[in-house]
Amino acid sequence: MSVEEFVFDVAGELVLNDFTAENKVGSVAGGVGALCVVGALGLAGPIVVPLAIAGGVLAGATGESSVKSTAKSIGSIVESVASGVGSVVGSTTKGITAGFLGFIDIFKSDADFFKRGVEKLKNKQYAEAVEDFSKAIEINPHYTEAYYLRACIYSDTCKYQAAIEDLSEVIKIDPQFEEAYFLRGCNRSDSRDYQGAINDYSQTIKINPQHFEAYYNRGHLLATQKNYDGAIFDYTQSINLDPNNKDIYERRGRIYIEIKDYESALSDYTQIIKLDKRKFNAYFIRGGIYFDLQNYEKSIQDFTYLIENNYSIAEAYLHRANAYLANENYEKSILDFTQIINLRPNDFSALLSRAGTRTMSKDYNGAIADYTLAIKNKFECVDTYFKRANIRKLKGDLQGAIKDYNHVIQLDPNYSSAYVRRGCIRKKQGKSKEAIEDFKQAVNIFAKKSMLNEVKKLQQEIRLLENEIKNTPWWKTRIF
Repeated sequence: MSVEEFVFDVAGELVLNDFTAENKVGSVAGGVGALCVVGALGLAGPIVVPLAIAGGVLAGATGESSVKSTAKSIGSIVESVASGVGSVVGSTTKGITAGFLGFIDIFKSDADFFKRGVEKLKNKQYAEAVEDFSKAIEINPHYTEAYYLRACIYSDTCKYQAAIEDLSEVIKIDPQFEEAYFLRGCNRSDSRDYQGAINDYSQTIKINPQHFEAYYNRGHLLATQKNYDGAIFDYTQSINLDPNNKDIYERRGRIYIEIKDYESALSDYTQIIKLDKRKFNAYFIRGGIYFDLQNYEKSIQDFTYLIENNYSIAEAYLHRANAYLANENYEKSILDFTQIINLRPNDFSALLSRAGTRTMSKDYNGAIADYTLAIKNKFECVDTYFKRANIRKLKGDLQGAIKDYNHVIQLDPNYSSAYVRRGCIRKKQGKSKEAIEDFKQAVNIFAKKSMLNEVKKLQQEIRLLENEIKNTPWWKTRIF
């Protein structure tokens, strides 16, 4: 289909009438020009496009008509009414020209007002265009084109209810006017009547199953209602009609992620990247999908690509570090966490992540150094003391570990795990009574949280310790 055929196909039910049919060359030129403007401005809004095409077609027709009628001067009309005009117009505050034109309006037909409204629309004189279209409707209450163009202006100026009323009139006159349903759907959506909008988009599709924008817009609304199956269907139909539209793949991909269909999401984001290798956010999301699918090598490749292209560097390093960590490549994971810390010196979480990775790689001194630095920068962080205590315990620094567990309990008296760990160290040191006290404290906290398995285990441990104390000969407990 040629561009010219497309314009007339799109505009056929919108604005073509006897007037535009008589001036087809100008109509096509105007419509093509409007499409070029839309493309140049990057306008993709469902409301802007109909107004742009409608305005272009009608303006083009008006341009051709004005050329054809240059010989039809109003001079003869002026001469025939001149004698009466002076006395009437002279006293008006609008001036002779305005008064004269107002007088001439008496002789205008609905088509005359419509043509002048089109001219005003072309000149972006929206208020004046509305006035002329209203006069055309006043003369001819079934003037669908006047209703439609007035609705376009109302829509473009956010007068949604007025636009809806005009479009409803268009539909009443012509129930097969697909673009009236579509534009009414847009206005209903903008006025938050989402179900009404869905109904209008559905009717548009019923009349024209190839209406890309109706599928596209209905898909958005269904997605917001969490009707994911319906949204996927509409986005798929949109893709069938426009296979190179990256935005639709991305929207469908997000839904697939939401419903955890990662394989389908992966396919959509891969397609986005095929269409545009500089679509960096697609690499970012695909890298995350690969991670969730446990394909860590592919995930690393995507985040490496982002780092090489200086896109969201710190976040890319973070996700790649986690992918290296999941792949048990601790050395490279630590290097990436270090890069994040260099970029964001106050990134507390990156520091803790590096400490955790160093712990896994058995670099206990490095992990303790990281936790110590974290404590220095954020003194009141209970978990950091607890983690450092655990590493000190692994290293055999029992006194250092107890000191840290003491800090934890001081900061949070209900930190049950600190009592358990401290109790275990005291048991190992032969301090059974102190260990029992720690375990009893932990039991009370676990009981309040209904953690019955933990309660049972610790009660058993307490009984064993109490029996040990009971069965220990007096001379073993005597201090000399």
